[in-house]
Amino acid sequence: MLIHRQADLAALGGSDCETWQPGLLHQPVNSLSSLAYAAAGLWIATRPGTDRAGRVAGAVFGTAVISTGVGSLLYHGPQWPGSAFVHDAAIPSAVLFITVDDVALLRGWTIHRQITAYAMVVAATCLLVGVMPASSGTIAATSAISAAAAEAMLARHRRQESPRLALLTFLAAGLAGLAGRTGSPLCAPHSLLQGHALWHVLTAAALLQWDRVRRARTAGCSFPPSPGG
Repeated sequence: MLIHRQADLAALGGSDCETWQPGLLHQPVNSLSSLAYAAAGLWIATRPGTDRAGRVAGAVFGTAVISTGVGSLLYHGPQWPGSAFVHDAAIPSAVLFITVDDVALLRGWTIHRQITAYAMVVAATCLLVGVMPASSGTIAATSAISAAAAEAMLARHRRQESPRLALLTFLAAGLAGLAGRTGSPLCAPHSLLQGHALWHVLTAAALLQWDRVRRARTAGCSFPPSPGG
């Protein structure tokens, strides 16, 4: 029974290269690097906003980023029952906020409507992950695509500051994640340098950079709508 239990635990994070170890943190490097999300989310949530709407949006977005860190820490660390669900449901939450925030800016939504829409999208995502766990990868990819599409629409219809640095950081994170996959020539299971851990740190940095752009937009530091927009 114990052997089967350890095999089940090792399956979590099994594609992320780092060797599974007994103890509280089964993948120590990948676990501890998850704290980058917690630090980024705490910074985002506690930054002062220009008005109440900005403060509420920052608090919600920061909480979403923190939840990503919690899910990742549970998934790579103690791997308690339910860790996979928390991990898979939390990953899209921060990215989905980007989509909803962009749509809210385009449509002129109030903060109440924006947060309500975001809550509904996150609830639907959690339900989908719970009912179809195997779809978690597709859900995460779809969330990223939706955020990219929303940013593209925002750029097309309004001359807003572009999150170029956030995008470049995210692309670098993707390369690090791919390089650190199990079976990759760069995968070193016992090394302290893990590609997946670098993915954690770089994506947390990308979310921080996007939040800076969000605050600039809401503070009126961006250009006015383009003609015909």
